[in-house]
Amino acid sequence: MNATRSRVVFGLLTVSLLLVAGCKTEQPGVVNRVGTIKATLAASPAAVTEAANEVLGDMDLIIINSSSTSIDGRVVARTAQDVKVRVDSEKIGESVSEVFIRVGKLGDADLSLTILDEIKEELGIPTSEEAEEEADDDEGEADDDDDADDADTDGK
Repeated sequence: MNATRSRVVFGLLTVSLLLVAGCKTEQPGVVNRVGTIKATLAASPAAVTEAANEVLGDMDLIIINSSSTSIDGRVVARTAQDVKVRVDSEKIGESVSEVFIRVGKLGDADLSLTILDEIKEELGIPTSEEAEEEADDDEGEADDDDDADDADTDGK
């Protein structure tokens, strides 16, 4: 009986640790914690709130509440199917905020990441796709430079 009880307790502790730690997403610096997407953005909470308000409005969501201070901000919206969408931001440094996005009760990571990318775009922060494209372009340019150097030495 004690062995079974120990296994159950161990299993519950393991699951709890996984939930608390969160899961990394494919985007660097973005974490999915039990359905809430968390990211750090180089913008004030007021700027994040304004951008989130614009993005959610552009997505035709119904804005229920939008407010911000120099310390934090929150936008609450609803979809046509009455699913709650919430974007919270908290100041963690000079013009740096942590952003938390949650869609629905259980979270919708895909929609949350789309909202995050749109907020980044609205703020003029490169999205994960733009950063990947830029890195690919830089690699291509470096390869082209190497080829040009090889051609110069081959000709001599």
